Amino acid sequence: MKVSEIEARLSSLKAQKASKVKEVRALAMADDSDTTDVQKGVASVDDLQKQIDDLQARLDAVKKAQGLSDDKPDDAEPTDKKGNNNMQIDPNKKQETTEVRDFIHYLKTAEKRANGVTTTEAGVVIPKEILDIQKVPTDVRNLSAVINRVSVTSGMGTLPVLQKNTARLTTAEERAENPEIANAVLKGVDYKALTYRGALPLSMEMVQDAPNLKTLLNTYVQEAKELTEQYQIGKILQTATAVSANTTDDLKTAFNKGLANYDRQWIVTESFYNAVDLLKDANGRYLLQDSIASASGKSLFGSNVLIVADDVLGVDGDAKAFVGDPKAFVLEAMRSDVAVEWDHNENFERILAVALRADFKAADTNAGKFITYGVPAGK
Repeated sequence: MKVSEIEARLSSLKAQKASKVKEVRALAMADDSDTTDVQKGVASVDDLQKQIDDLQARLDAVKKAQGLSDDKPDDAEPTDKKGNNNMQIDPNKKQETTEVRDFIHYLKTAEKRANGVTTTEAGVVIPKEILDIQKVPTDVRNLSAVINRVSVTSGMGTLPVLQKNTARLTTAEERAENPEIANAVLKGVDYKALTYRGALPLSMEMVQDAPNLKTLLNTYVQEAKELTEQYQIGKILQTATAVSANTTDDLKTAFNKGLANYDRQWIVTESFYNAVDLLKDANGRYLLQDSIASASGKSLFGSNVLIVADDVLGVDGDAKAFVGDPKAFVLEAMRSDVAVEWDHNENFERILAVALRADFKAADTNAGKFITYGVPAGK
């Protein structure tokens, strides 16, 4: 199997796992759920993870084999014929820094070398060579790809946000009659980076034996970051102006009025999507239309539809939706330092704890509405 084929299969498995995790989490939270079904769901997640781990190991082995050298190991210092380390280093070959080596040493031994690792109150900071937390989201199914993400260098501060401009140009005569011209409103949004923590289910023994520790850590933290962002962004979207809708006309009114100056789109729960997917207009046409530009493949009243799990915007079974401009409405202040720390679990085993620092705020609160949809009886 080629590297590209392995990577494609790996990507598909990860997507399946993410979808299954959401399904099992929702099942576990449901009041009428069967514990047997939950156990089967967890087993399915574990099986997918095993497939991912096996495939990742194969991919790592192939890539390592492709990079093997005939005369020296990859991490050897370049030397001349006499064995002196004075040969010119290939500028195109990525060199592992002291910070990275000492960080890996910490992961395998829990020993913090005084000058080799950076620490904060949250733990040991992951070097940027291993993890780039500021990578622009590319998966348009994630909410982090449709909001305003700003990298900040301090734990707290104020970010300026330009509100939607309502000023109009006037003639000289109009200015003479009314010299007070509306100015663009620059709003300051205060942020304070909070620490979100999670536990990486790896023991120190597993870390010591991991074939590609950097890839493993990067994958886990990126997935944890995406899930953290998804639910925190969902909380902010729920603060938009509340609207109740029981009919198609109610939905149209919410979409049509008050948002004309914004780039409108729909962010909907699965239950909302299912309810609206059954609706037809007066001519018998379904409200949801096909759209190749939308992540879901559908549009509603001409605007793209993005579907999230019910519990991102409420609880299981909620038919909820945000309509408006999420990029104008939500501001994420993201700190680039992500830390790890060895901790003990309930079994007194050493597990790796991960901490992310970010804050999520409503910026332009006029940029959206939060709809609760409920179909009246008999409809």
